[in-house]
Parts: sequence; C-alpha cells; structure tokens
Amino acid sequence: MKVSTEQYINELAVRVYEQNKRVGWWDNPDRCIFQTLQLVNTEIAEATEGDRKSLMDDKLPHRVMAEVEIADTVIRLVDLAGRYKWHYEAAIPASLHLAKMDNAGARHLVATITVCDLAKEIILNRDNHCSIAVMYSMAVSTLLKIADIEGYDLTGAIEEKLEFNANRSDHKRSNRAKKNGKAY
Repeated sequence: MKVSTEQYINELAVRVYEQNKRVGWWDNPDRCIFQTLQLVNTEIAEATEGDRKSLMDDKLPHRVMAEVEIADTVIRLVDLAGRYKWHYEAAIPASLHLAKMDNAGARHLVATITVCDLAKEIILNRDNHCSIAVMYSMAVSTLLKIADIEGYDLTGAIEEKLEFNANRSDHKRSNRAKKNGKAY
C-alpha cells in the first residue's frame, strides 16, 4: 500500500528523530535549534554548489550532489520536526516565489528563505506551535517542489542517505567528541 507524501514525511520525522536520538545527536535535548536550522541552510548551499559544478555526490556517487543535498536538507528538517512534534501538512503550498524561478540556484535561495522564515517564526512565536508547523510545512513543501521541478528521486535519495548515515564513522559518538568532530 502506497502512503501519501504527507504520511511519509510525518513518519520519516519520527523515524529520523528516534534514530538520531539513539545514536546521540540529541544527547543534549536543549541544543540550539538555530544552529540546527543553520545546518539545514548549509545543506541547501551544498545543493547549489553541486548544481553549479554539475557534481556527482561523494557519498552516493550514482546520484547528483544537488539531489542528495536536498535529501539531506529534508532529513535535517524532519529530525527537528520529530524532536518538536511538528506535523507536516501537505495542504501548505510551496513558496509562491518558486514559480518565478528559472534555475536551481534561485530555487535554492527560496528554500533558504523558507528556512529563515521558520527560524523567524520560532523567535517571534515560540509558544505558537501551529504557526511554527505551518512554516515548517512550507519549507518542506518548497523542498519537495524543488525535487519535483529538478526530477529528483527524493524518497530514494533520502532512504539511501539514511542507510549510509547509519554506518558513518564520523557520526559515531566517539568520533564526534574528537577535536574537529561533528559537534552539532
């Protein structure tokens, strides 16, 4: 039975968060949400770089880098959604600005803006779970629309990247604790 995109994203959020919690990414449950959102934006920047240089991904070499980095962006966003119990609503449309963009770099900028809008919503309305979930849904919808426009197999890239990440040595607690390890 095929699940809807909404159901997939919401189940993915729980799965990614629980997996990341088990391996220690949430050992500090009060880690700064804004650092994490900035890491979401770095994934978008990496997608732009991959597109700009027409690169294949270094972790999943059979996929283009931009596709994998957009998958990484979704993974980071749904991890936050799992932690904060944000629910993705497919009815929330992607940013309307995407329709005006004729290249990947411009679309990636729109995605970055939606993530920044989510951060702003968290700052301004920290106690309004509904308004934050709306901005989260818009950010995810924007990424899904980018993947659709670019012809990416986003679900496939997400699942492959999650499998890859599960076995990465640089994701192990002991290696993250080392000098220059992945801190957040």
